[in-house]
Amino acid sequence: MYKYLLWLFAALPAYGHAAQTNVATDIGMMGVSISAVTVINADARTVWDMLTDYNRLATFVPGMTLSRLVSSPNAAAKVVEQKGEGGLLSLVLPDHVVLKLSEQPYSRIGFRSVSGWVMSMQGEWVITGDSAPVTLRYRAHVVPALPPPPMLTDEYVQDEIRLRMNALAREAERRMQLNR
Repeated sequence: MYKYLLWLFAALPAYGHAAQTNVATDIGMMGVSISAVTVINADARTVWDMLTDYNRLATFVPGMTLSRLVSSPNAAAKVVEQKGEGGLLSLVLPDHVVLKLSEQPYSRIGFRSVSGWVMSMQGEWVITGDSAPVTLRYRAHVVPALPPPPMLTDEYVQDEIRLRMNALAREAERRMQLNR
């Protein structure tokens, strides 16, 4: 039994995202700034396809209960509606938001809120590199509808963002393996 457990733990990195995800946050009275970066063992096209799979994001992003494209798939500026399960993180990131997107294929997705439970939210996803591994960066500035409570720490928000970034990385790496 013991050697089977050792084998299981030795095999785990092959099934999970092993790279370091760095997250920085600044929770202040004027909003919350978030910056996250991770290296993904997938090419830019695979990461792009995963990020722009708007109607399926909720199937692999923890805490997301809905993601759907509400504009035409061919629209110059796409519009996506997203909902989350709430909880403490919803005091920073809205649990309902409609985002207008600006896409630059395979390299950048800019976003800004057009409605939802937030005063404003804007940011970007940036993919650096063409072939595996690539770097995925996320930057956002969120002005919540209400000021974040003092009990909401940077560490809590960082852990939640890291959880979501790692889920995205795992999904991109899974898709990359399927395409080989």
